[in-house]
Formats: sequence, C-alpha cells, structure tokens
Amino acid sequence: MSESGLVHVDLNDSIGALQIGLLFSIFVFGIVTLQAHMYYGTFRDDRWTYKALVAAIWLLEVGHTIAGSYEVYRATITLYGRPELLTTFPALSAGIAVAGAITFLVQGFFSIRLFKVLPRPYSFIGIACISVSGLRFIGSIYLSYRAVTTKSVEQYRREMTWLVTTLLTAGATIDVTIAVSMLYYLSKKRSQAFERIASVIDRLIAYTIRTGLLTSVGAVVLLICYQAMPDNLVWLAMYTCLAKLYSNSLLSSLNSRQELREDSTTSMPSFERFSRRTTTRREHNTRLDLAPPQPIAIEMKTTMETAQDDSVGKVRITVDSVPSPAYRNDTKV
Repeated sequence: MSESGLVHVDLNDSIGALQIGLLFSIFVFGIVTLQAHMYYGTFRDDRWTYKALVAAIWLLEVGHTIAGSYEVYRATITLYGRPELLTTFPALSAGIAVAGAITFLVQGFFSIRLFKVLPRPYSFIGIACISVSGLRFIGSIYLSYRAVTTKSVEQYRREMTWLVTTLLTAGATIDVTIAVSMLYYLSKKRSQAFERIASVIDRLIAYTIRTGLLTSVGAVVLLICYQAMPDNLVWLAMYTCLAKLYSNSLLSSLNSRQELREDSTTSMPSFERFSRRTTTRREHNTRLDLAPPQPIAIEMKTTMETAQDDSVGKVRITVDSVPSPAYRNDTKV
C-alpha cells in the first residue's frame, strides 16, 4: 500500500497479460473457425458423429471466447481506475468448466482412435486415457464451482493449488501418452511397409507430433507459470489459449485426412497401373475364353451366262466361282 492509502497494482503482468492472452486467444479462435468451415465444406458425406463433434467444439469455443472478452472489458472499462476491486473473475471461472469439456471431447476422440488402432492388449491404453480424461473433466467442474464462489484469486490459489496442479499434470500426461503410443505404433508399421507407403506413414507421424505434443507442451508451460509466478495473472492469460489449442488439434487432424488420401493415392502409381494392366489382361482373356466360336462363312457366287450361237447351233455355258473372305462375323451360306 502506498502513502496515500491506495493499493499499488502492476497492470503489466495482470490486466496487460490478460489482454495479450485474450488477443492471442481470439486469433486462435479465428483459426478454429476457419478449420471448422473447411471441414464442413470438404467432408460433406462424413458421419454425423464427427459433424456433431465439430459443432459442439465450435459452440463451446464461442462461449469460452465470450467469457474471456467479458473479463477484459470488465477489467479495462467497468473497473477502470479501480484495480483493487479486480479480485475475482466470474466469467473466466465459469469458463473453466467449458475448457474442461473441450479438453475432454478432444482427448476422448484421440483416445477412441488409439483404442481402435492399437492391437490388443495395447488398445487398453486408449480406455485408460479416456477414463482419466473423464475424471479430469469432473475435477474441472468442481474447480469452476470453487472459482465462482471464491472471494479472491489469492484465496483460490491457496486452497485449490493441489487440484489445479493435478488436473494440469493429468492433461499433459494424457496428451503425451496418446502421442507416444501413436508414434510407437506408426514407427513399427513403417519398418514393415514398402518405401512408397513409408512416406505416407512419415506424414502421419508428423501430424501426430504436431497435434499431440503441442497441447502437452502448452499444459506444461501453463503449469510452470502457475507455480513460478503466483503473484500475477500470466498463468490465467495462458489458460485462455489452452482450450483453443485442443480444438485446433482436433480440427487439424480431421481436415488432414483429405491430404493424406491424396498422398496415399499419388504415392503408389506403379501399383495402380500394374493392377489396371493385370485386370485388363484378365478381362480380355476371360472374354476370349467365354466367347463362343465364330462360324466360318463361305459365300459362293455363281454366274451363268447362256448365249445362243446361231452360227454353230451350240449352247455356251460360263461359270464363275468367287469365294468370300475366310472369316466373317456374319453367317451366310
């Protein structure tokens, strides 16, 4: 407290950090919106569960973005000149549950994919990941309730540090487990694949690293900021962006299927041409084997001329025989 009795608040690492975090969050939300638009335009015939998942993710992101925008407006406009009153963030506190729902949907999607891809008994890694993610979602709902009802951010940090640390650690662990499991499976398949198929698997490995490790690194960095800088709001600013990293990873994974299909089609032209040639030859031989024998048509053309020789009194007969070609499609006798 200063000599005049006013509370000194550093706006750079509090409201300033929150504003920068919101700007970056809105930017990532624009990417999420573009990804959703590309998905619905490209995969019109996709299954309804995927379409509903993308719609749910986007609607949750809209609510999460509105919550962050409201808090920045409240801090810079409503409470302008009174930073000492900025002790709670009710909208962002409710957004904790929204972010938990987004994280659960994304991690559940990748966990189910892991369960379908991996052979037994490794496929149960996916079941374990989605179970832990469900418990994490329940914990985020309780965390959101405590954040809404708390009297100050400092009290919230003091009482809920253990739960926040547990949830962030669990989220990072799930992301790393999913990414490492997919990388191990794809690397094993790559050693057994042809050279052309290996290039497609390399692309899958790159997508796995890009989508899985990005969210895990974000969760780890958020956890470090939360533990190392408890007296500012840098960790809260980073938290506004973490959920959008999960959404972007899911939509990027869905949209990358079209590019992977094109790569898999163009990476094996020789096999396709060989298949076409083999099929054409087999069909040609089959047509020859099943076709009935063509009859040989021989056409005899006979011309008779009869002329009366008045001087001799005899009859002259001339016969011309002209054979037709040996093979014809029509039959004439």
